[in-house]
Amino acid sequence: MSARKTVRPWFNRHLFLGAAAWLLFALPAGAAAAAGVNQEAVKKVVALNKEARQFFDAMEFTLAEKSLKEALEIGEEAGLGNHPVMAGTHGNLGVLYSSGIKNEDRAIYHFKKALELRPDYVPSTEMRPPEVKDLFQRARSEVDNTTTPSIPDTTESSALPQGQLRCPVAEVARARSSLKLRCVAERSLPASEVIVYYRAGDSSEFRKRKMWTEPSLDGSPGWATQLPPEATSGDALLLYFEARDSLGEVVASVGSADSPATVGIRAGYRGAMGTGSLRGADGEGEGETVGGKSSKSDFWWIGLGLGSGYGYAGHSGPEGYHGQVTDYVAGRAPAPLGQVSPEVGYFLTPKLSLSVQGRLQYLPQTSSRTADGAVAFLARLLYFTHGEKVRFYVGPVLGGGNGFRLQVTGLHTKNGRTVSDTVRGGPFIFGAGGGMAVGLSESWSWILEANLLAGASDFSMVVDLNTGLRVRL
Repeated sequence: MSARKTVRPWFNRHLFLGAAAWLLFALPAGAAAAAGVNQEAVKKVVALNKEARQFFDAMEFTLAEKSLKEALEIGEEAGLGNHPVMAGTHGNLGVLYSSGIKNEDRAIYHFKKALELRPDYVPSTEMRPPEVKDLFQRARSEVDNTTTPSIPDTTESSALPQGQLRCPVAEVARARSSLKLRCVAERSLPASEVIVYYRAGDSSEFRKRKMWTEPSLDGSPGWATQLPPEATSGDALLLYFEARDSLGEVVASVGSADSPATVGIRAGYRGAMGTGSLRGADGEGEGETVGGKSSKSDFWWIGLGLGSGYGYAGHSGPEGYHGQVTDYVAGRAPAPLGQVSPEVGYFLTPKLSLSVQGRLQYLPQTSSRTADGAVAFLARLLYFTHGEKVRFYVGPVLGGGNGFRLQVTGLHTKNGRTVSDTVRGGPFIFGAGGGMAVGLSESWSWILEANLLAGASDFSMVVDLNTGLRVRL
């Protein structure tokens, strides 16, 4: 199949959204005609149209068709007649058959039905996919130029053509964002793997990435993968797909190196660092090129945070007045005034980052015998959730140095003095951390996080709360 025939789900999403909105806003205009209409049936039809849109976005075309046909049956049984929801449902079927299932006759049939019910019907104001625009114009022309009854919708099968592979791609992607790709195939296609070849607009060669298995909801074979942010770093992204059998032979393809699909890159993305709609990756083929050369697949970042903590001062006791305090009891204590936390990290995959974070703690020194701070370095392995503007993350922490210090006050020495002192946790540190990253721009994120740290061999514990900024390099 030519890459030019590839479905454009980003725009088709707008088509379905537009049609659904048209349905809802057209209801008041038809209020007089709708008097006495079964409103419960109208609600069911609208809900099924929304459900079909969700299936369409997930490339579950057969399920989308089923929902829309069920909506028509409910409308017909309820006697909705020329109610706006019926025109909208026929229009959505027209879009589905135009750009999803690829059945021109059925697309024209349903566009004509929508126009017969509502002459002012259009799928949406954003009809950029050429297959939708062309077929809708043909349907409108036939309605305008003939009074011959429409051809009945008698085709039974809605399955993909025999042996066909479909790999829809968005026409526009956000700059430096992870991009999910998905392919589905007819069950008879003898494919054991699917490989996507991708090239950023400023690159000279295609890289390849093996897609992981992800069956469709209706049981059809499916594959998916997540391209790294560097794939969308140029002005455009070029793609083509190959399905291979168990012997490595190409049995189907979408596009080619000479005729790839093109995805435009849109700048000014306001998302959290490393965001994207992520589901998982097997890592196979990551960073490979057709020529066998390798390269890093993700990116570096740096951050700077400020924070303070509160914790448990352990039985090791005061440091400065060790052995001289008579009433020290292990227990809760603050870690004032706070710490500065510089950090540098690297995304190993779109969802997994390894970083080294400093913990540069400052303490008000109460005497020449007490410590005025502590320095430690923490290695963190952070697992990120997916998300557009906000991503949550969590992971283990391991490090060391001076450790960390808590401050205890109101201690009494053997000679009757009242003093303040520090209790250390460390020098080895272990624990866990987590937080959230909120996208401020294409590169910058605001961070709010917590680390639960325990020290050894001097056992104490602290919970640090930090906030700061991170920037993608």
